[in-house]
Amino acid sequence: MADDAQFQINLVTPERILLTGMATEVMLRTGEGDATFLAGHTPLVGSVRPGVVRVVRPEGEVVRVAVHGGFTQVEQNVPLAGDAEEGDTSSRVTLLVGVAELAEEIDTDRARIALEAAETKVAELGGTGKAVAEGEEADPELVEAEEAVLRAQVRLETVDATTTAV
Repeated sequence: MADDAQFQINLVTPERILLTGMATEVMLRTGEGDATFLAGHTPLVGSVRPGVVRVVRPEGEVVRVAVHGGFTQVEQNVPLAGDAEEGDTSSRVTLLVGVAELAEEIDTDRARIALEAAETKVAELGGTGKAVAEGEEADPELVEAEEAVLRAQVRLETVDATTTAV
């Protein structure tokens, strides 16, 4: 019989399946705000905003992943594979993201250097933290620099959350 507090998690990028298996909780930032998915969550399809995805495994291990945008789908009554009894089902949370990195794969020094370089570029281009002011045309170079700042910040937030976790 399936554990009602657990559900399937799949985090997939174009290059690989980054994370798969069972979880008891998934926390992330969606287009609608921060969300926590638990077993039995209402079915959903939505966007994933850049940020830290936190996955709690059944044994209590917390896996942190830096994601840089994508989509999520929550499904119900998905058949379990493997050692599950025939007919057992669970919820499934699937994250389809363009770029994602496990916390332990992030090079902190490289991320700090990238952040400094991107912040310098934004300052040189006269950025104010928003690439497009109301009524103005977007400067593609500034948009790219501000996105680079966000990517570096997400990487550092993911690593910092891992190193400060108890």
